[in-house]
Amino acid sequence: MAMTIRLPDDLDADLRAAAEEDRRSLHQTIVLAIETFLALRETAEVKADADALRALAEAREAVAAIRGVAHAHA
Repeated sequence: MAMTIRLPDDLDADLRAAAEEDRRSLHQTIVLAIETFLALRETAEVKADADALRALAEAREAVAAIRGVAHAHA
């Protein structure tokens, strides 16, 4: 999808400097910034969901138990 975005001059300069510093194209830098933003939003949504946090904790405990059994047999 083609998109045009108008940025304030200071943000444009910061993005260009970050792209150059990271040896990425401006396009790659913008895509990475958007992906990071979306991932942070998703993380915040999960942290706000008590059921999701409970399920993650249970999954971690199950993995730890499986690893404990595997180490006991080794």
